[in-house]
Amino acid sequence: MILLTGATGFLGSRILSALLKNGNEVVVVKRSFSNTDKIGEFLSDEKLHTFDIDLSDPRKLFEKYPIETIIHTATEYGRGTTPVIKTLEANLMLPIRLAELGISYGVKCFINTDSFFNKENKSYSGLPSYSLSKKNLLTWLTNLSKELKIINVVLEHVYGPQDDRSKFVEYAIQEIAVKKVAKIALTHGHQKRDFIYVDDVADAYIKLIEYGRKENFLFKNFEVGSGESHSIRDFIETIKHLSGSSTELCFGAIEYRSDEIMNSTADIGEIKKLNWSPTFMLQDGVRNILKAYKLIDVK
Repeated sequence: MILLTGATGFLGSRILSALLKNGNEVVVVKRSFSNTDKIGEFLSDEKLHTFDIDLSDPRKLFEKYPIETIIHTATEYGRGTTPVIKTLEANLMLPIRLAELGISYGVKCFINTDSFFNKENKSYSGLPSYSLSKKNLLTWLTNLSKELKIINVVLEHVYGPQDDRSKFVEYAIQEIAVKKVAKIALTHGHQKRDFIYVDDVADAYIKLIEYGRKENFLFKNFEVGSGESHSIRDFIETIKHLSGSSTELCFGAIEYRSDEIMNSTADIGEIKKLNWSPTFMLQDGVRNILKAYKLIDVK
């Protein structure tokens, strides 16, 4: 059985879908007041169980279910006025608590979801609490790997339909393709990102679960992306072109941050050894989003 955190979110809901389609029994850890719209279609599946962690001692979770693998995708980005403690609870305290309980109850593997923000000791002033909490978690998981197999998944720029509108891709889609605003302020757009479609990421987790079940290791790091980077400018222009939008793209209207990450690309050599490769090219992914929003014809 697999324990999954963050299942009601963008990435977690796609991973849940992939897990159920592959015949896995899953227990979703959520809060009693979590919005379950993204997983509503799965709630009647007999292979799915839910556990409200704010109402019960998490120890009961491990006493009730024979959990073999923990997948942690729950994330708090700490935007705006979000209290730091809320970010720490989701990004640090919850996963450490589950990992420690996992050790006590014989869990085989813990799969953590990390970010390209933290590669090469980079920092990101745009989301300081998020970035720092992720770094701290990695330190703790490295220590816990003496007793529990740890897989750290370093994700690049994940995108797809129905993401949070505070994120860059969804914001751009909404402004340019959906609302078709008159103009949109952007940076020069020279930053390069490795855009990876969310369904490809979910498939990668399926491969990593099998790796964690079969292989012997302490701590293993996998970078997950397309293996190629594209400029923000190219991505934005692709959205405009495919949607037929008339929005004026005001490149250069916003200054870069002082610590702007100008290029990030995944080294997918290790994940490809597990017979995984990305299947969605950039234009395919953007088309899928536009189709999901009925902005272009489905063919």
